[in-house]
Amino acid sequence: MQNSSYKKILFSDIDETLVTTDKRLTDENRSAIMHFLDTGNALAVSTGRALAGALHLMENLGLTGRKGIYLCAYNGSQIYDVYAGRTLYRRGLDAEDVRLVNRCAKEYGIHLQAYSDTAVLTETNDDNLRQYCEIQHLPFEIVPDLADAVKLPTGKLLAIDFSDPSRVQTFCTLLRGRLSGKMNVFLSNEFLLEIVPNGIDKGFAVSFLAKELSVPIENTISAGDQENDIPMIIAAGHGCAVSNGIQALKDAADYVTEHDNNHSAIAEILRKFG
Repeated sequence: MQNSSYKKILFSDIDETLVTTDKRLTDENRSAIMHFLDTGNALAVSTGRALAGALHLMENLGLTGRKGIYLCAYNGSQIYDVYAGRTLYRRGLDAEDVRLVNRCAKEYGIHLQAYSDTAVLTETNDDNLRQYCEIQHLPFEIVPDLADAVKLPTGKLLAIDFSDPSRVQTFCTLLRGRLSGKMNVFLSNEFLLEIVPNGIDKGFAVSFLAKELSVPIENTISAGDQENDIPMIIAAGHGCAVSNGIQALKDAADYVTEHDNNHSAIAEILRKFG
């Protein structure tokens, strides 16, 4: 546990929440975040993105290089102190986990990928891989066997179908039936299915980091838009859904913003709870 003097922590999803649809931080959001940090609080960016890809985006947004900024990557599988450059928590899927899910993916015929510390690992070089890596600014490695390629526990597995999201939904249902009690399976959007260790989600990250930084859970705020944000919304003292979020998230939230991600929803949340 770190000795800290933070009063509150804002846990914010990145895509379609913290940033605009074209991946910018509005001036109003930037100003609100900097004021929040300057007045003794912390920001934890909480995302399904891989650590390397999330850090790349945070650098572009100017959200690195100062104390009080954290990153909960892979939906909470890796929790990272951005300023100190230090991992506070890490847990992943091992080779046997990867082998089990990969077998299911091959049976169903859907693209599946894992992660090293620096790259995407996959057996299939297809349009899904190339589109994903272009969005995330990550390199990739084509490997003969995904399970054998995972040297360290991988933060997550990701199943993708950009051309037909209904296949992702169906595969989600299939995996939840087969992996119940073994791994956690949820959508981060209609195209992307996240597979992480059992017990890991963004809600776990809220509980872990609040305890690590000695911040009472009632002094935590969360903001998101998608299914994988629901545990974070429930876990935080003030769970907020941005107005462009899915209905299930809004139903779980304490507060739904008037503004969407393109119109500084985070600034609105910080005015109300920060």
